[in-house]
Amino acid sequence: MTDNNRITRLRDEVMRRKGSWIADPNPFERDVALYRTKGRGLSSVQIRALMLRELVDVATIRIYDDWTLAGEHLAHNFGFYDPKNRAQEYRLYEFGITAEEAIKVEKYRHKWDERTQSFYAIGDISPENRKGMGDWEKNNVYLANGWMENHSIRDYAKVLRIGYAGIRREIETLLTNTDITDPDFPQKENFWKAALWVCDAGIALGKRYADLARSMGKLEMAAACERVPAEGARTLREATQSLWLAHILTCGEDSINANSIGRLDKILYPYYLVDIDAGRITRADAVELMEELACKLYLDYEVQAITLGGVDEHGNSAVNEMSYIILEASNNVDFVRDLSVRINSETPKEFVDYCAGMVIRGGGIPFFFNDDCFVKALADRGISLVDARDYAPIGCIELTIPGKANPHAVSGWINAAKCMELAIFDGCDPRTGEQLGPHTGILTDFVTFDNYLTAFKKQLEFFTRNMVYNINRGELAQREKGPLPCWSLLTDDCIPRGRDITDGGPIYNYHSVCFLGTANTADSLMALKKLVFEQEKIDKDELLDALKSNFDGCEQLRQTLLKSAEKYGNDNSEVDDFAAWLTNHFIDLMDTFRSPLNGRFFVHLFSFLLNINFGKCLGATPDGRFASEPIAYSLSAQQGRDEKGVTALINTLAKLPHHRAAGASAAIIDIDPKMVDGADGIERLSQIIRAAIRMGVGQMQFNVVTAERLRQAQQDPEKYGNIPVRVAGYSQMFKLLSEDLQEHVIARTKHVT
Repeated sequence: MTDNNRITRLRDEVMRRKGSWIADPNPFERDVALYRTKGRGLSSVQIRALMLRELVDVATIRIYDDWTLAGEHLAHNFGFYDPKNRAQEYRLYEFGITAEEAIKVEKYRHKWDERTQSFYAIGDISPENRKGMGDWEKNNVYLANGWMENHSIRDYAKVLRIGYAGIRREIETLLTNTDITDPDFPQKENFWKAALWVCDAGIALGKRYADLARSMGKLEMAAACERVPAEGARTLREATQSLWLAHILTCGEDSINANSIGRLDKILYPYYLVDIDAGRITRADAVELMEELACKLYLDYEVQAITLGGVDEHGNSAVNEMSYIILEASNNVDFVRDLSVRINSETPKEFVDYCAGMVIRGGGIPFFFNDDCFVKALADRGISLVDARDYAPIGCIELTIPGKANPHAVSGWINAAKCMELAIFDGCDPRTGEQLGPHTGILTDFVTFDNYLTAFKKQLEFFTRNMVYNINRGELAQREKGPLPCWSLLTDDCIPRGRDITDGGPIYNYHSVCFLGTANTADSLMALKKLVFEQEKIDKDELLDALKSNFDGCEQLRQTLLKSAEKYGNDNSEVDDFAAWLTNHFIDLMDTFRSPLNGRFFVHLFSFLLNINFGKCLGATPDGRFASEPIAYSLSAQQGRDEKGVTALINTLAKLPHHRAAGASAAIIDIDPKMVDGADGIERLSQIIRAAIRMGVGQMQFNVVTAERLRQAQQDPEKYGNIPVRVAGYSQMFKLLSEDLQEHVIARTKHVT
């Protein structure tokens, strides 16, 4: 670090504040901003845009000591006024709003909340099509959303090039030159007017910070904010300041969660080169600036993804000096970050080695994405090759084309293991007795394993179709009720088309759906095929009774299921082939569907935290798993079952169709520190990473930690709990995890070979 003391102070400060938040902001800033749109005769998209513009004006802004980058996050939540709360009444009075008017503010906010409810747009769901659908609190067979907020990567590079004033001029030209008799003009005009308010919000945000910085004698900061993000950036500092303020505006529309940065090295490298050539900065200056940006981006729960490396539009390595600078800055600040690297055959070994060294330090960063897999998966599903080469992960692992797509990330979730269970019990949930799926027979009805497999496919396809139906409902509802003009402004081709991102504006529209339960389903299918149908070691009636009773009094049978049938994750072709067949079958199925905007359905081979939630709604399974236990994370093996080492696990992963998972795949690999200890540790891990990429493994995340160390952290969190671990597509301090999550992380196999 160039100024160790300053960056240390910044780091400590944001960790105390838990991110770039204003200390003690007025809780009604968002309410007042919304209220100021009242009585204007505006459409939904215009209200959303004007509210953001008003929020920039009413927001509390501060510049804290030591910072050279201006800007703190805008309010994300409404205040929910209670007339009996005098303290709230006082905070509203700060805006000149009386107690009598405060009630009107609350009523208007409530009315706006009602306007966003999906059922007002397309009516309620029929009970038959709701079967099996859960929610975030109670997951069952599937979840379906279709309504997209955050989970974006916007075209920040455009703001850096021409600024919000330049974008405003682009819109004004379209408004002036478009014939008002064009049948689409009223719709375009509606969107363009909203987009102008978003531009004004971006310009005003910079000006407010410029004025405040000038009043505090921070003249360099004031000069930067006077120019950006209104106009194009000229230097690395202006570019970084512009990007950060644009990100604040982004998150002011639909919150921080998974609103990501994208390919930061690609975005900033041209400005770094210009500064270096002009002698304005040194490399050390650039590292310090990236350290400060890292502090700005800090959150306890960090899913503002930054991506480095990859390839350029021609397929050549895009690793540059900024790639190394950002990695070094991440190493220096040493806290939880969401940092991904794209790897391919062109990636310099030095870059992979550096990343391997960071992984060995602990914390699970960076995570590794295979360009050879994901560029192909995207290009095969309608993304141009040039654009596919520009992909970047959002949040955890979800792929998008920065500034060109509405990816509807994690738009749906479906649990294959629950479908497998329902196929055993004739579509009836054995825990509740409810008939969820179609009647396809119980286990004792099936003469052959293929008979059972047919029933399983029918259950999976039934719930997949229901999920798609409900996702499509969500897309239609949002088109009417939930526009996102700020996101649209930085997404091609929303401005030329005059359409919001929710209404067909972007170049690419698709939904991404999470497929859970791969390992448990493969293990269960293997046990059924081998032990029940082929070898007849286990009687069908006996197995049904054992599953219903959660193996009560049936431990010997459970041990047979666990030990006498091969398990996924150990390079056994027969069980691994079940996993490959299953994921291919689901991808084939999703490829047949389309959304109302003719978008395709991409597949995430990814569970996030829902492997725990969905596990709680799943009974005992033929793989020997007890009822309510978590299922395996994403494409990882069920906890403790990958017994033959890292090489075997990677061989298993390489058999799966990562090259068809256009939403991305995910696997966490837990490594005992002994495996990568010593002078050769970095080289050993780097070889593993590069070999896995060559073999076609799509995405990997590593934890380097022992189970004993985690138990120590669990027992004494204050003394030992600040261990950052890879959890489920994100990293987190171990002591901040729930007990369920802690146990899940501890239970995963810590490979020593």
